[in-house]
Order: sequence, then C-alpha cells, then structure tokens
Amino acid sequence: MIVVLPVVAALVAMLAPVPTVSPVAPVAVSGLASAPTVAATTCTAKAGAFTWGFKESFRAYISGSIANGEWTTAGGIGYATPDFSSDQLTGAVRLDALAGELAVDGSIRFTGHEGILDTTIADPRFVIDGPNRLVVVVDVIGTTQDFTEVDSADVPFLEGDLAAAEWRVDGDTLVLGSIPVTLTAAGAEAFGTYPAGEAFDPLTLEFTTTADCAAAAIESRAAADRLPLLVAAGVAIVGAALGGGIALLLRRRRRAASAPSDDDGAVGGSIPV
Repeated sequence: MIVVLPVVAALVAMLAPVPTVSPVAPVAVSGLASAPTVAATTCTAKAGAFTWGFKESFRAYISGSIANGEWTTAGGIGYATPDFSSDQLTGAVRLDALAGELAVDGSIRFTGHEGILDTTIADPRFVIDGPNRLVVVVDVIGTTQDFTEVDSADVPFLEGDLAAAEWRVDGDTLVLGSIPVTLTAAGAEAFGTYPAGEAFDPLTLEFTTTADCAAAAIESRAAADRLPLLVAAGVAIVGAALGGGIALLLRRRRRAASAPSDDDGAVGGSIPV
C-alpha cells in the first residue's frame, strides 16, 4: 500500500481545480495614501443576440402550396431570409461558470390553412445549464398543425448540445455558433407535428462581454472536455498501483513462507565438521 499513496496524491493534484484569482481589496497601511479600491467582478454577460432558422422544412411547409401560410414576428424578434433573430437579449449569464439565461420579449407566429393553423412561439429564453447543455424555453399559444388548441407557458422546447457548438471570440463578443438543438418531449407535446428528438435548425448565440471573459468561457468549456480524460487516466493509474501493490505483497509473503527456519540442517543436535 505504500506504493499507492504517492500515486493517489498525484491523482488528487491532477483533478483539483485550478484556483481562480479574485480581485482582493487593498489593505490599508498607516502612513501611505489609500490605493484605489477595485470592485470584485465576475464575467457576467447581461446582453446578447440570437440567430435561428427555426426549422427549414416547417417554414417550407408553411409557405408552400399546401398550407398557403406565412409567418410574422413581433416585439424584439425580426426575420431576414432565412433566419429569425434578435439583438435585444437581456438577462445574466455567468461566463466563468457557464450558467444563467438571456431572454427577449417577442414572438414568431405561423399561420396556414386559411387560419386553421395558427401557432405562436413567444418570449424565448436561452438557458445555459453548464458547459454542455442549452435549454430553449418558450410559450406556445394557438392552434397546432393538427388543429389542436394549445396555451402552454414556459415550455422547455428545445435542448442544445453546447459541446458540439462552434465557440469563438469576436472582439468583445462570445459566439456560440451552430448549436445543434432537438425537440424535447414537452416541446413535442405543445407544438405537435414532430416527435421528441427531432432536430431543428442549429442556432447561434452571442454574448456581449469582454475579450478576456469570452476567452475564460471557452477555457471553461475546454476544461469540461478534459475532466473525463483525467478521471479515466486516474482510475487506470490507481488500478495499476493497487495491482502492483498487491502483487508485491504476495511476493513478499511467498518469500517469507519459503525461507529456511533456524533449525533447518541440524540433525540430532550434532554440528557437521
């Protein structure tokens, strides 16, 4: 077991998070002029934007000869072929912790079949739930494609895979491009038309911040990828160390068992000459 302890200590050091250095308030020293106070801050994005096509095949259905419909936008959401977008997202997202949400007051209304289909997707909230997960929460109101009445608020509509997004820094903006999103069970129930797990168009999120905070967010995302590798390596190292320690212990016991005793070689008490 002596062999194992240094390995375990090394493993703990590998998995320990790198300490984050926070601004420290200056200490007053007698006889010196007071230094300017630096306010403790974190990397929090309070504004941003989104660009999203919703679902191209659904738009094609709405605008085609079957539904003969259209879509309109309201509030802080606009449309320019082929994407819906808004640069009016507000809220708070901790970029160092990758947690929080941005939202906009606005809506996308799809109509067709001479008004029988009339579905509004309203007030989207983009919830960052750790380094890997995005949840798009919306209100769904109106009549679905199968003519079912719906009035559901705060529906977790889509789930996005942040690990598969394109993370980059663009000046003072953190960009999460081409986030793959799929319809949730709750989204499928409220919207109809598609089953849970159906892929919708990828979306892009932008967070207004600083270049340093954007870089810190990208490092947090990268650290999430490294952690499983470190854990797997640590398990392998500890397993090898334990196996080696047990083998060493068994060898020592076998040697002790086979060693001659003090009386071996003596017959009838006489000493050979």
